[in-house]
Amino acid sequence: MVYKVVLADDHFPVLEYLSASIPWDTLGLELAASCSDGRQAWEACQLHHPDILLTDIGMPAMNGLELIQKAREVNPQLQTIILSCHGEFEYAQKAVRLNVAEYILKESLQIDQVITVLAEAVSRLEMKMNSRNNYLQMEKLVSQNHSAIRTRFIRMFVEQPVWDEAEWIGQAEEMGIHLQKGVPYLPVLAVPERSYELERRYGGIVNLQFVMDNVLQEFLEIEGIIQFAVNERKFILFIPFPRILIRNLYEEFRNKFLHVQKMSKLHLRMGISFFYGDTTPSLIEIKKQIQALLDSQALRFYTAEGAIMKLEPVKTTSEDLFVHYSVILQQLRDCIQHEDGSQISATVTEIKAYIGDKKYPVESVKSWLLKMVMELELKYVVMQNFVNNFSSERHQRSIQEFETLDQLMEWLEEFLKDKILMLRSMWKQNVRKEVAEAKRYVMNHIGEKVGMDEMAKRLGLNPTHFSRLFKIETGLTFIEYVTKVKMEQARDLLNQTNITVVEIAEQLGYDNVSYFIKLFRNFAGMTPAEFRKSI
Repeated sequence: MVYKVVLADDHFPVLEYLSASIPWDTLGLELAASCSDGRQAWEACQLHHPDILLTDIGMPAMNGLELIQKAREVNPQLQTIILSCHGEFEYAQKAVRLNVAEYILKESLQIDQVITVLAEAVSRLEMKMNSRNNYLQMEKLVSQNHSAIRTRFIRMFVEQPVWDEAEWIGQAEEMGIHLQKGVPYLPVLAVPERSYELERRYGGIVNLQFVMDNVLQEFLEIEGIIQFAVNERKFILFIPFPRILIRNLYEEFRNKFLHVQKMSKLHLRMGISFFYGDTTPSLIEIKKQIQALLDSQALRFYTAEGAIMKLEPVKTTSEDLFVHYSVILQQLRDCIQHEDGSQISATVTEIKAYIGDKKYPVESVKSWLLKMVMELELKYVVMQNFVNNFSSERHQRSIQEFETLDQLMEWLEEFLKDKILMLRSMWKQNVRKEVAEAKRYVMNHIGEKVGMDEMAKRLGLNPTHFSRLFKIETGLTFIEYVTKVKMEQARDLLNQTNITVVEIAEQLGYDNVSYFIKLFRNFAGMTPAEFRKSI
C-alpha cells in the first residue's frame, strides 16, 4: 500500500531539498503536497487525507502545532513529525501532548535521519493496518459463523419435526429470530435470477449470498421482517402480517418487492423473483409453507423471470417428451444444414410454447434437451471434422444451471446458431469453393439421387476435373462421400426411430433395398436389422 505525505515548511530551500532528496517511492510513500504555510497545509490535509504529516512549527497563517491538532481531529491515526528550528522545551512538551512521533531539529538535519523517521512511521502504519484487517476479518468470521448457525437452525426447522413450539420459539429468540406472538406471518421465497452467472460475476457463491443478503436488507424496508438464507441461492422471508382492515398489505408488500427488483436491476444488474405462500400465525403451518416454497421447482421453471406471485402447485404431464425426439431433432438439423437462423428462432419458439403448455417435469425436459444437444455436437464436431472442443460435461453443467424454461430455450437458440457459424466455417476451411458447395448440396438433398456428372454440371466444371478436385480435398471420391453421408443418416434413423429399413432406404433415395442393405453392411460391418438389434 502507498501512504500519502503532506510536507509543510515556510522555508523554500528546505521544501525543495526534502522533496527532491527523499526516495518517496522506495519508502512506499507518495508526496501528495508541499506547502509553504500552515493554512495551505491544512487545506491539503482536507483534500488528500494524508497518512503522514511532516511539518515545521513556526509558519505564517497557522503554526505547525495548530495544524497537527486540527489534522488529528480529522484523522486520529495520522503520523506526525515536527521539523523545526526551535529546540525550546515548551514546544517539545506540546508535541508530546499531541502524540507527535518525532521532533527533528533543522540545525542537525540529515536526510538519512528523515528517511529513517519516515520508514518507522510507515512501519507503525502497517502494524495498525494489519491489526485493523485482522479485527475486520475476525468480525466477518464471527458474523459468518452466526449466519451459518442461524441457517443450520432454520434447516432443522424445515427438515425435522417441531415437537414443542414454545421451546422452538425460545431457541429462535436466542438466534436473533424474533417472532411476534399471535401475529400472522407471510412466508416468502426470494431467489436471484441466473444465479450461476451472478456467482461467476461476484467471484463465488459466498459472495453472491452476501450481495443478496445486503440487497434484501437495504431495499426491502418492512418493519419486523425476518430474513435468512436456506442456502446460497434461496432466501426465506417471514413478513409480519397484522390484520389491518384499512390497509391492503398484499399490495403494499408487492410494491416493496417491485422496488427491490428495480433497485437491484439498476445498481447490480441482478434480477430477483418472489414467491409467497399464505399468511398464518401457526408455526407448523409456516413450516409447511416453507417446505412447499422450497419444493416449487416446476413453478419457478415455468414462470418468467422477475416474478412476484403466489405459490401455486404445477401439475406436470405424464406424457413422455421423448416420443417427439426424432422429429424435432431432424427439424433442428435441417435448420442448421440450411443455415436458416430465422427458422431456428421460430422452431425454438414452437418448442418452448409446446413444453410450456404441456408442463413436462423439469428433469425430463433437461434430459431430453441434453440428449439432443449431444447428438448435434457429435454430428457436427466429429462427423463433420470441426475442431474438437466438444465437452459433454460442459453442456450438462450448463443445462443443469438454468432455472427457467425461458433461460433454457434462450441457450438452445444460441447453441443452434453457433452450429450454423461452425458449419459456415467448415465450408471455408482449406476447402475449395466448388467442393464446399458440393458437400453443402449433398447435405441439403440427402433424400435425392446425386450423381457426380450432375454435380459437376451444376458447378460448371468438367466431370473429370471435379472428380480429381473432390478426391484431393476430401480423400474420398464424390460417390464415396455421398454414400458415407447417407449411411450416417441411416444409422441415426435406425437408432432414433422405429421406421422400417424399407422406409429408411426410400427416405435416402434408394429404390433397391438390397443395394441399400449392402452399402450399410460395408459401412457399419452389419446389416441394418443387426445394427438395430445391437442398440
